[in-house]
Amino acid sequence: MIFGDPYRFAIWVECIPQWSDSYKNGFFYFFVNGNMYPEDVRTSTLDIDFYDVTDKKNALISQPRNDEIFNAPTNEAFDALFKLAYPESTQDDEYPEQVFDFCASPTIINDSGAYFFAVSNESSVRIVGGKITKLVDGHNGRIWEDIECPVIEDITIPKNEISEIITSLKKYSTYLF
Repeated sequence: MIFGDPYRFAIWVECIPQWSDSYKNGFFYFFVNGNMYPEDVRTSTLDIDFYDVTDKKNALISQPRNDEIFNAPTNEAFDALFKLAYPESTQDDEYPEQVFDFCASPTIINDSGAYFFAVSNESSVRIVGGKITKLVDGHNGRIWEDIECPVIEDITIPKNEISEIITSLKKYSTYLF
């Protein structure tokens, strides 16, 4: 079932009974501007990805406000949000504080090398993200490599539309679990 408009922002969830023994497995994807994340076929453990997106701490629900980031150009907004969640350690600060307040994507999307964030202003939610790393063959197996010029998606949606998508997703989850 698809919740939202896949040409703008939507979440696609499909339980595949043949893949489900003790856990419900299936598809869990984001559509942003007509593009699907993850971009390949992956099996979702649905209760994990549902929880990731319907948890009150997810930015699609909490809709954290930051006018400076909301108004920043796409790549600057993404970089700022990514660095808040995944700051690089330095010699002076080996374990910098991570701020996950703006994280929106579930585990299955993050595990594909893509990351999505949500930041709001008074009336809208801006979703920014994309696939920034990929698995490549290395000397000792597969390794993650940064994508040189990643496509960063950017869509702004009214807050009530995001709330409707999440409400429908939660309602559907009661049917599944």
